[in-house]
Amino acid sequence: MNSKRILSCVAATTFAATLALATPAIAAVTFDPATGVGFVGKGDVQLAFSLSNSQLQAQAGSVSFATASTTVTEVSWVCTNTRNENLQERELTTTTSTSRVVSSAARDGKKQITGFNLTGFGSTTSTESTEGPKSNSCPTNWVLTTAAGDPVVVSSTGSLTTSLGGSTVTLLQF
Repeated sequence: MNSKRILSCVAATTFAATLALATPAIAAVTFDPATGVGFVGKGDVQLAFSLSNSQLQAQAGSVSFATASTTVTEVSWVCTNTRNENLQERELTTTTSTSRVVSSAARDGKKQITGFNLTGFGSTTSTESTEGPKSNSCPTNWVLTTAAGDPVVVSSTGSLTTSLGGSTVTLLQF
């Protein structure tokens, strides 16, 4: 391969790499899971659904946002057998799953939608399941020695999603 052709390949590769680095990054999603307030830039929604700018502008009114979270808590207490003084630690695990609609308003620039202001929570749906005996309960011939304290959070996960036309995409994990 001659030196002119090698130089040409290097120049083309360098130019392509420069273009890749010059591409603006998508703005970060800002969101407060406690209040439902934040902002999602139009680029994040475009990327999530592979939309062109004109497609996003036409469908902006159909974009929606929601959160889903799961929290697992545990509480424990101790019972003592009245016959032989053996101890038994008992536990109750509670899993709470919550889904919330996040209210939003398209942020309108002078000529187009530039993003979505998240303005707080709308409707909420929660389910709770428990595993274990009723709190502070003891088997027959056992007495409560140490009462259950406050529940302790074992794990907590959540996500912010956006939906459009039957498709849902996760924007943020928290």
